Amino acid sequence: MKRNWTGFGVLAPVALALVAQAAAADVLVTLGEQDFTNASTPTTAEFLAAGGNESAPFNGVFSGSDNDSNFSASWTFASYGAQPTILGANLKLGIFDHESAASGNQVAAFTLNGIDLTSALNALFESSGGASREYNIYELMLPSSVFAQLGTGTATFALALQGPGLGLFGESVFNGAALDFSTLSITTTAPPPTNNVPEPASGALLSLALAGLAALRSRRAP
Repeated sequence: MKRNWTGFGVLAPVALALVAQAAAADVLVTLGEQDFTNASTPTTAEFLAAGGNESAPFNGVFSGSDNDSNFSASWTFASYGAQPTILGANLKLGIFDHESAASGNQVAAFTLNGIDLTSALNALFESSGGASREYNIYELMLPSSVFAQLGTGTATFALALQGPGLGLFGESVFNGAALDFSTLSITTTAPPPTNNVPEPASGALLSLALAGLAALRSRRAP
């Protein structure tokens, strides 16, 4: 049975357009690797060994210690390119032994390209986790006020902790900690309608595709 494939010249670009429209345009960049589960309690040696092949500050090495200095580190996402339209963004962070269960606020400063986000991260730290020698994962929704900075294609986060920490005999003056990984997620496209009704442009493309299929069927030779 012969088939007339002429209609595929029309269908191919239509199908590609539908696929391109449905493809996710979100940005997802991770520095370091997640080596432990949330609320786990690895030993310092285990944490250091797990991050040994990763780049600083996600190499398992502590910044600061509970008896002489506080944690301080910065990291930069610089490989995702400029994003002219940002609809939402969040930062995920894995941190070990930051001891937010101690009294007071343990986040001394947290910034994105110099924009202050200290209170937002401190609220997350205080909401759960933070026991001595505990590993915790936090996810911070970033405010729209930082979208312009994220859109430049380079995002530098800087985090500094403060005491008191948690020592063997109670609270300590300083607060050391170590980072495990950090993931930056940027949403650049709106989600599809929840009622699954195609947008006008999508509907037109779909109609054209269906018309092409109908033309193919009518041209089939017996």
